[in-house]
Amino acid sequence: MKKGEILLNALEILEDRAVDSFDLLMAFLNAGHNVTSKNIDYQYSKIKSERSKKDFLKQLTPQSKKRYYTFVYKLKKDRLIEEKTKEDKKLFSLTSLGKSKLKILQAQIKSKIPSTNYKKEVSDKLTIFIFDIPEKEKRKRDWLRSVLKNLGFQMIQKSVWLGKVKIPQQFLEDLNNLQIINYVEIFEITKTGSLKPLD
Repeated sequence: MKKGEILLNALEILEDRAVDSFDLLMAFLNAGHNVTSKNIDYQYSKIKSERSKKDFLKQLTPQSKKRYYTFVYKLKKDRLIEEKTKEDKKLFSLTSLGKSKLKILQAQIKSKIPSTNYKKEVSDKLTIFIFDIPEKEKRKRDWLRSVLKNLGFQMIQKSVWLGKVKIPQQFLEDLNNLQIINYVEIFEITKTGSLKPLD
């Protein structure tokens, strides 16, 4: 995971709440696994007792601890987070500068065009992929055409593609992240020859 994505994950964890140093440590260590605040809550609940917490911390390598403390130091130095102490616990929260940085990073991620290569799987059903993406989203439209071609779809018209292809879940998620899912219609042709919208 790239540094920008690790930073984005950490700032998202801190977006709506103050987080203690252990939660932030969990976020940092799991940053390569698409961490969300729910994931952190789940991980933390599994080791919520003080004894388990101490055991977990003992298992950390010196390198992991150093990377974490360096990361937190940089966040504080850049004035993205602030630290407070409550009931003998260190709590971190976003500063106004941190909230601004979070919005910038989220916008960058949304505008980033994903790879055009997805896992190809043949389907026994015929799928029709139709889209009508505005001219202002030309980059995304060109990306979509490249993806469909790589997946094995055949172009019937510029905006109508046909193929016996399974639609990868990650592709659907990327359409949503790129905010073009509403310009897309996907249908499967059933055995009776009727069109069925793909959920």
